[in-house]
Amino acid sequence: MSSSSSRRADIRAKLRAVGYTLMQLNPHLEGLPNFRPDVLAWASNADGDLVPWAVVELKSGPFKQPELALPALARSRDLIGTVEHYAVINGQWFRADRGVRSLEPVDGPVPPENGSQGWLTDQGLATSLLVQRLWFEANRLRDSGLRVDYSFSPGEILAETARPGIELPDGEFMPVRPDVLWRAKRAALIEYASRSSSEFSSHPVVASAIAALVEERLTGTVLDPFCGTGSFLWAALDRAADREAGAEFVGYEINAQLTELAASIGRDAPMPVTIDKGDAFRKEFVTADIIITAPPIRVSLADHHVLLDGSTTPDSDVAAVDKSLRALKPGGRAVFHLATWFTSADRYAPYRTLLANEFHVAALIGLPRGAMSRTGVRSVLAVIDKAEAGETFVAQLGEDWETQLGPEGAALNAALEFINAGGTPRILGQP
Repeated sequence: MSSSSSRRADIRAKLRAVGYTLMQLNPHLEGLPNFRPDVLAWASNADGDLVPWAVVELKSGPFKQPELALPALARSRDLIGTVEHYAVINGQWFRADRGVRSLEPVDGPVPPENGSQGWLTDQGLATSLLVQRLWFEANRLRDSGLRVDYSFSPGEILAETARPGIELPDGEFMPVRPDVLWRAKRAALIEYASRSSSEFSSHPVVASAIAALVEERLTGTVLDPFCGTGSFLWAALDRAADREAGAEFVGYEINAQLTELAASIGRDAPMPVTIDKGDAFRKEFVTADIIITAPPIRVSLADHHVLLDGSTTPDSDVAAVDKSLRALKPGGRAVFHLATWFTSADRYAPYRTLLANEFHVAALIGLPRGAMSRTGVRSVLAVIDKAEAGETFVAQLGEDWETQLGPEGAALNAALEFINAGGTPRILGQP
């Protein structure tokens, strides 16, 4: 063992001896790419949350002075809020005062005030740690000469542990509060998929807005027949869990890798989730109370689909809407993220007339380029209820669409007020 490794092992042993159970060496910290303390030890705060509690700076060599460690220790205090600050100089421990202005020699660290058995509650940090673990395992496989595409299953790497938490690359274990872990796992898996393949997830603002548009009716079966990594399902599931609504979530996905990814996320979800692999255009849909989806665009089907008005089409966009509405229960609601040619192309005019007469097209919210991932097309959120025909909320959003569709966004709240409470239609532009 090298002298550096020996010194680090001794530091960890002394921290463990006084009650620290989680220590990280040179950790990557969320949002702080240029800051890596030598040793970071975690402990519980007064609320029982696991937080960075102690930091140790390690220095060795002739004429090393303890005071040389003070700037780095003060930076730890300022950036991550650590409480205890130590320097180990050539094996001698020094403890900083509360102001991190001076150091005094000590025999070793003192026990953390509140113990070290808390839960990590910072979702952003948990997500970052999970992504680091995924890339660590992927790079380890690459270094051994294996192809990650065939030998690496992100879902298995982040599989459920005996106690909810994260197994870190250095062998330590970070306990994470279960609800935080569920959200962090899904965020990490989706981030890994988006960075390591050409597949994509829907824009998070779009997913959140779609979940808001169905929130008042979240019950029974929620279906996304073209689910990808499951962005729409997870956003809706969050709202259902917050409302303690009785719902189950079903997704179909043709891509085997994305199916496995979405299924692995669903296994940690707080509500029932089923993700099936299959071609939605050839699959019998489960009847659903809610359907939320972004169908594939510009795909020509091998077999023409027979629409509700008796005509046929090879176009995936309109076929997906038609098949979804057939599976929607009476009184149910569907929200589609579609390319705008669905609302404007002449060839779809007869079908749009049928929708206007046989369903309640409750809202059409036009979005600019950039809202539909990996395309340069304009798009529209279409809210369609399986109910008697009625008035339609219409809006065309501009470059501030993310703000307009955010939780406090004027457009989203105006749409919600109209479709959930009824009233005179609000028309803001024309999609």
